[in-house]
Amino acid sequence: MISPAASVDEFLKTVSPGERAVFAKIRTLLKKGSPRIVESMKYRMPTYMVGEQHVGAFNKQKQYLCLYLNPEAVDPYRKELKAAGLDCGKSCLRFRKPEQLPLALAAKIIKDAVKLAVG
Repeated sequence: MISPAASVDEFLKTVSPGERAVFAKIRTLLKKGSPRIVESMKYRMPTYMVGEQHVGAFNKQKQYLCLYLNPEAVDPYRKELKAAGLDCGKSCLRFRKPEQLPLALAAKIIKDAVKLAVG
């Protein structure tokens, strides 16, 4: 979804309540990863960076929701993600329903992505 929203708060108003709830949880996990994380609407989706280092992003596509994270952070968890029924690209975790994202596992991967970005 290419969002015309100028802020993450505006973006969240454009999705369903269930999607908003899961994206809000992802947002919280990303923001609390480091005080250096900057939230923006880069690439027309909520994006989280430390300087020039990408930490994560999330978006709604036509058929699924997605969480984008550093591939190095995702790689160690691929078997767990597959077992949880998630479709994974190189850096994208795709899930059709908000409740399909295992938040505890997502929190671990986000923590690793933050470590990679912060150094």
